[in-house]
Amino acid sequence: MTLEEWEQRFGELLADYRHRIGYGNLRAQRSEWNNSVSPIINFALVYELPGGSSSQINIEYHTADQSFRYLDADTAEECTSCDPTAVLDMLRDSISRIPARREQRLREDIDRWFGEGKTSHEMFLEINKLLQTDFKGGSLTSQELKGGIRYIMQIGKAQVSD
Repeated sequence: MTLEEWEQRFGELLADYRHRIGYGNLRAQRSEWNNSVSPIINFALVYELPGGSSSQINIEYHTADQSFRYLDADTAEECTSCDPTAVLDMLRDSISRIPARREQRLREDIDRWFGEGKTSHEMFLEINKLLQTDFKGGSLTSQELKGGIRYIMQIGKAQVSD
């Protein structure tokens, strides 16, 4: 598969997820630079977690040896692959994990709010702020909102029973 074919498949993969709140307003950017050997092309996937912190998935394509380099999602170790299909599979898997990462971040925020001594009412106000943010990827979907409310209610019940 040529790099151009890979880029086309990369674009097709992103099409269903691009700019959706549940995927953190996922978007891609391509950049290129020259090192001392040959050009390196970087493909950056950027998305936000609730509240607006950005996360990124980077894939470098080294033209000298036609290899892709990226960080493994589980180990954070650098991986090198000359198999374009395997890199697309890695991207598909990484994209599929975004909703769970967003949910985890929301729960971490709720736990932090609880730790700060906020009442359930104050936590609902915090979630409402997330809904109203102008930062599209930092907002919440209705599903994430419901999950956050359920989690606050669980914490509230646990607090009452303690």
